[in-house]
Amino acid sequence: MTLEELRDRMRAARIEIPEHRLELVRRLLTDALQPLQTLDSRAIRTLEPAVIFDAERARDDHGR
Repeated sequence: MTLEELRDRMRAARIEIPEHRLELVRRLLTDALQPLQTLDSRAIRTLEPAVIFDAERARDDHGR
């Protein structure tokens, strides 16, 4: 992550970080995001949702 990318993210999030802290924050974000950036999400099999809401059954179960 470059300092300009960090500044863009700050603007998007509407937060202010003092200029003398930007390099520290940039390094922290770069380290924190690295595992996500190297992850190949295509290799992960998606799962169906565990809970499915059925409005009709909910009405039947509650006598409405």
